[in-house]
Amino acid sequence: MGILELFALCAIGVSMHFAYGGGIRGYSSLLILKFLVHEIVACEARLQKEEGPVVEGEQQTFDENTLLLCHYFDFMYGTSTGGLISVLLGRLRMTIPECLDIYREVGNDLFGHRRNVLPLATKYHHKPLEKAVRRIVRKNCKHHDKCDGEDWHPWSDNEQSESSSSLPEEETLSEEEEHEEQEDEDMVPQTDSKRICQTICLTATHSGQIDEAYLLRTYDHQYSDSTPEWVTPYNEGADHLKIWQVTRATSAAPFFFKMLEAELHGRKIGFKDGGIRENNPSYAAYSEHASLRGEDQMPGLLLSVGTGRPDHTQDGFASAWPGPFGMRKFTKKWAEKFAVFKNVLIKYTEGEERHKMMRTIAKGEHHWYKRLNVTTGLENMKLDNWEKGPRYDARTKKMEVVPGGKTLSWMEKVTDDYLTREKVDKEYAAPKVMLAQTAEKLVRHRRARERTRAEEPERWESFMGRRLPVPEGSEVVPVER
Repeated sequence: MGILELFALCAIGVSMHFAYGGGIRGYSSLLILKFLVHEIVACEARLQKEEGPVVEGEQQTFDENTLLLCHYFDFMYGTSTGGLISVLLGRLRMTIPECLDIYREVGNDLFGHRRNVLPLATKYHHKPLEKAVRRIVRKNCKHHDKCDGEDWHPWSDNEQSESSSSLPEEETLSEEEEHEEQEDEDMVPQTDSKRICQTICLTATHSGQIDEAYLLRTYDHQYSDSTPEWVTPYNEGADHLKIWQVTRATSAAPFFFKMLEAELHGRKIGFKDGGIRENNPSYAAYSEHASLRGEDQMPGLLLSVGTGRPDHTQDGFASAWPGPFGMRKFTKKWAEKFAVFKNVLIKYTEGEERHKMMRTIAKGEHHWYKRLNVTTGLENMKLDNWEKGPRYDARTKKMEVVPGGKTLSWMEKVTDDYLTREKVDKEYAAPKVMLAQTAEKLVRHRRARERTRAEEPERWESFMGRRLPVPEGSEVVPVER
């Protein structure tokens, strides 16, 4: 089986509703993926013992702290906070422990200080977010030795660029012509589909009074006459945006961060939080897969990870003001109207409706589609929740009162409760069973991919990241096989 026959997708979305959203709750998504990595390591060891190493005589070791999920997925899709996670895991090839550290660090940078209390004004300044992403890119970029944090989101193939721009010896260019050609070359993103796990961030573009879903890809995708008619026709190509611009675009939640404006295709485009159009990017991933591979071939795996389900206990009847104030005669009517509006927004932006659609398409969650999302405990947590409180520090092995400690500890508790319980509502299986099933699919996917390395050694080396340099000062070391 060739590498092209293997196809796994990871859709990391948010369950944003009304004034709430993904935001810091992406920490819960990462905790779910941390459990998945644990299962992957256990499955790798078990299959190697039962079936032997992929290459005879080559015993491999897998460590939860260094394992890269980008070795197990072909594509990673993300919306809002999920877009940031997708970039970290796919574009920057980071480990889960590194991503968790970043959420703890950036959470304090962004939400530790409120910027504005005026009604309808953006609550936080966007500059700290941009600065934080630049810092993350500068430290973790693996595309070249030294990085200034201004890397582009589409992967650029240096070897391809050099070969395509080379000239015969007898031809020369003036300094001005060389500069112009270099500018033109820089404006065309060079992508190599066989290089790595690809990253796609779903955002929303603002045009007049219409906000349209928009995919920011690391690969140049064009629709064709053979594309199935039911496929959602998103934008084409790989837009030339920097990593910090992409993360700003997908996470520009209304009333929290200013919309990103960027010059693309000769016009200025405004980008908003992707949750405005598609909070859960799983269907976008499925639609994109069909446009790439055809509707007759299902994905090997589509894993959807949420940031907590919303509260539906009083759906359509919740009072705008809790307590007796919302029940008074002169306020009850308007409270009920506002509650209906609020619940319409919940239905419009939450991710569970897309999940139900995907479960119907996949005929359940026991084949190629899986969904993991904390059921209770996060429904009332705002995207910028950052409360000081006690938190256990694994490094010092002490309980300490720190900024965001209460928020992080609560998310760790409710996520752990969800993942370790035996049964959740009417789902196909308990989360820990779903994790084990997902890990087995991913490990067999990777092992099958490795068997092709003799046939396509260049592709295997590229996918594993062996051709990517380790950035100066980085603690990340490419896993050796």
